[in-house]
Amino acid sequence: FMRGEWDVIYFPWNSAAIGYRGLYDLNIPVVVSCRGSQVNIRPYLPGQDKYVQGLKESLLRAAKVHCVSWEIQAEASQFGLDPRKSVIIHPAVDPGFFMPVKTKHSHLYFRLITTGSLIWRKGYEYLLLSIRSLIDKGVDAELDIIGGGPMRQSILFTIDDLALGDRITLHGRVPPDQVRDLLQNAEVFVISSLSEGISNAVLEAMSCGLPVVTTNCGGMAEAVSDGVEGFVVPLRDPDSFTSALTKLHADPALRDRMGIAGRDKIIKIFTLQNQVYQFKDLFMQTASLKGKE
Repeated sequence: FMRGEWDVIYFPWNSAAIGYRGLYDLNIPVVVSCRGSQVNIRPYLPGQDKYVQGLKESLLRAAKVHCVSWEIQAEASQFGLDPRKSVIIHPAVDPGFFMPVKTKHSHLYFRLITTGSLIWRKGYEYLLLSIRSLIDKGVDAELDIIGGGPMRQSILFTIDDLALGDRITLHGRVPPDQVRDLLQNAEVFVISSLSEGISNAVLEAMSCGLPVVTTNCGGMAEAVSDGVEGFVVPLRDPDSFTSALTKLHADPALRDRMGIAGRDKIIKIFTLQNQVYQFKDLFMQTASLKGKE
């Protein structure tokens, strides 16, 4: 690497920019991405003083900074990011791969799905409380959970504690084509996160024509407009989550309208093609700064 001739150095994660901060001294313009938890969670954890100092230094010295949402840009600004050198490029999906099915199979249950690592910031306990409440209100719901992680045993305990064993399926990690198949077989996508940049899993679901119920964290309200592509509810509020799901269960036409709106939004804003062009422009602009003070 040291012997190469580079126009731009790109760090897709804040931790990488901090860990390889010596590369800033090569006088090659640097681009850093701010994506989520490394900006809005890790700096606030105990014992992260050195990380915070490194974060501030890396953002200060970067020529350009990519943020996945306006909310993440605001978070990064608290650690010295100059918004004038930041660029918002949202996550993206391939709408040619994540597609709606023409005809959905009829189901005995109201089929819900979520995708995400089994970690604390995904807020699964609040989602499971909401599912319990939804069933208690007479809605025959089932939930598919795609993803693995260290909280699997804790989630299994909560499922058993809430007597949801026959309504929740933990699929673990599965390949993309199986993720797509499960999305296409569902009726609503749910995400109960406490922190996000913008969830790729939500974009994949919207691309498949699913309405979304999401917590209002990070940049999620930039992806899902409340009442348009789905519902945006407060964090740690199972009752609000249940209320949104009850509305969607009672109104299939509303689910269809929101699903169509979500797919349209993906096509207009969140395609991989748009993202490629935006990153190309970012890197070309950054490369033009080489050799300048």
